[in-house]
Amino acid sequence: LSLPRGRPTRHQHTMVLLVLYVKAELENVASITFPRNLQWCFDVKDAQSDESKEGVFVCAEDVAEVDGSKGDANFAMRFPDCKKQCTITFDEVKKLCRDTITAEDSGEFVPIMGFDCRGLEITKWQPTDGYVVKSTGGTVWEDVDLGADPDGWYEYCDKCGESVSIQELTFEFRTHKAK
Repeated sequence: LSLPRGRPTRHQHTMVLLVLYVKAELENVASITFPRNLQWCFDVKDAQSDESKEGVFVCAEDVAEVDGSKGDANFAMRFPDCKKQCTITFDEVKKLCRDTITAEDSGEFVPIMGFDCRGLEITKWQPTDGYVVKSTGGTVWEDVDLGADPDGWYEYCDKCGESVSIQELTFEFRTHKAK
């Protein structure tokens, strides 16, 4: 058995596991939860060219068939000049990722979800709606849009009588090396 050397050809798709890390400054926020049925919005780029697509929605509960494979993915697409299908499959990366950012995480990057990308790269996360925010006073807001206002998300908690906010929401993707 000989393995191909050098760069993959246009017909091979190498697997890259990207982990989304999210950081925010939290004021009187106990937690931000990323529900399993969340519609994630990404900008993606063809791994073999400069072609890109903005505003692609991907959900962990979606199942897409992969051409010529018995497996499936959570998302599949083709770039116009590429014959091969590109896929994204959610990977919760045990002992690393979690679906909640807590008050103790304020100002720190937290690994939220892994994405097994084949044939494409995720270049940007665009926060939309669907997040669940809980204040330190116990008030819960469902279907919060973290991308609506570039300055942040602001609310008032009647239970604790204080303002509640999520500011300086930033992210980065880090390549995860499987152990």
